[in-house]
Amino acid sequence: RQLEGEIAEDWKLENMDALLPLVKDVIAFDMQHSAEIQACDLLMEIDRLDLITQHMDQSNYPRVCLYLIGCASYVVEPESTQILQGVLDTYLRFGEYPRALLVAMQLHDKQKCEEVFNACTDSLVKKQLCYMLARQYVPLEVDDDEDLRTILLNAHINDHFLSLGREL
Repeated sequence: RQLEGEIAEDWKLENMDALLPLVKDVIAFDMQHSAEIQACDLLMEIDRLDLITQHMDQSNYPRVCLYLIGCASYVVEPESTQILQGVLDTYLRFGEYPRALLVAMQLHDKQKCEEVFNACTDSLVKKQLCYMLARQYVPLEVDDDEDLRTILLNAHINDHFLSLGREL
């Protein structure tokens, strides 16, 4: 942490070219040793968050993404959108379509919502995505499946509430 703090201070003094290899080594070490938060903090401090994507794998991407989503609430708008866009791309890369859709809806980007929906190939996950989209009233055109269209139109809500009431 001390080294990362010193790197961030020196980075501000325009020693970027000399420090970039050291930053890459520190980030690689942090990501391999469960210190993802320190890696994210350092990269956000020096405005090079793009360097983290090459170090994310199946074991550490959930922690990184959750931390970055939390951080996006505390930064100003252009940087917040960039952080969320990076998280969205990561979720898509690892096949986390429901979480990717949540981030796309947080960005208020209908085109990204449609991109996430179309990227998904699992029919059950697609139904889950339809329920999520219908709940937030995000309209999408679905041509191939009547069930998905019914879910997206919220035509099922009354039946589900009645069924839930009977079960309770």
